Amino acid sequence: MPLIISGLFAPQARAQISDTIHPYASVGYSYDDNLLRRENTNNVDASDTYTTLVAGVALERPIGRQLITASARASKVAFDKNSELDYTGKDAAGEWKWQLGNHLSGHAGISYSESLASFADFQVAARNIRTDTKRYVDGNWLFHPSWQVHAGYTNERFGFDLPSQQYNNRAEKTAETGFDYIAGNGSTFGLVVRRLEGDYPTLGFNGATGRFVDNGYKQDELKINVNWAATGVTQVTFLGGWVKRRHNTETQRDDSGANGRVIVNWAPLGHTQFNGMIWREFGAAEGTLINSALSTGASIGANWTPTPKMTYNGTLRYEKRDFEPLTGVTGLTGLTDTARTASAGVTYQAWRQVALSLNGFITSRDGSAAAATSSFRAKGLSFNATVKF
Repeated sequence: MPLIISGLFAPQARAQISDTIHPYASVGYSYDDNLLRRENTNNVDASDTYTTLVAGVALERPIGRQLITASARASKVAFDKNSELDYTGKDAAGEWKWQLGNHLSGHAGISYSESLASFADFQVAARNIRTDTKRYVDGNWLFHPSWQVHAGYTNERFGFDLPSQQYNNRAEKTAETGFDYIAGNGSTFGLVVRRLEGDYPTLGFNGATGRFVDNGYKQDELKINVNWAATGVTQVTFLGGWVKRRHNTETQRDDSGANGRVIVNWAPLGHTQFNGMIWREFGAAEGTLINSALSTGASIGANWTPTPKMTYNGTLRYEKRDFEPLTGVTGLTGLTDTARTASAGVTYQAWRQVALSLNGFITSRDGSAAAATSSFRAKGLSFNATVKF
């Protein structure tokens, strides 16, 4: 690292680095007809418009066989009616893609995000800033032209600044190891063993039992890991297997079963790409009566670039979550919620460094009393202009 850092300040490096730093700025104007995701309503007061100003910079810097990437941006969001929700978002990330010799490689990185929490998950009309801090490192050892072993560790922390939501603060630590067979076309087929630990520093209160609950958990996974170049225009990614989830207290909530995710990317033409995804996964759920859910869903998307200046995109997504209530919580109606979203957009490259985009969405959810998730309908439209310097 001292050699890498000193190399950045060499005269030749300073000349080259100006070509790898890319500042940008954007301005956006958006409309949402149900900003707070309230129960099904046609009340015009539920709608709002807001402006977004963004300034950022991206960096990609190769140094020998190493690659340094970084980005940072700040966004100022101002609402028309709900001005008490105005906030400044912050995002930053950095990664070192390292390579030692011909057999050792990996990544090390950190990211930070600060934004307004979704009102779809928290039925409170107050500003609730959600932070996400992630640190990770992984490595691969190619001990044979067709075989490699790998290991990695990730530490991710989520926080909420609204006092009434801080029981959802948590840290998730993931350690994994595995091996892969590397085919002649670059496809990999392997096995991964993973341990995930969730830690909640603030105890949650179980109103049904009158006790505070440690919502921490441990999750063990054994999964098949596939990255398959099926054809020159089709790639398939699969990560799936058996998962067992155990909780620190109230072990009646423990669960196990098959989990997995399949992603297919298909590019039959140079200007048209399709992608599809299906999943069934255990995950954390933020709520006072529940803290875990089994999520199943599917999505499909398409991108079409008929000319160098025009790009069209669209996405359909469906997700169902089955919630597990805390011990002693009874009489709940509806332990499941389902969400549907459709979005479409167009981007026009007006000039080499100026892009204009228009995006719209329609979303709906049938809520769950167990998770205090509302049933709502919402639609919106946004316009953005971005300039790269």
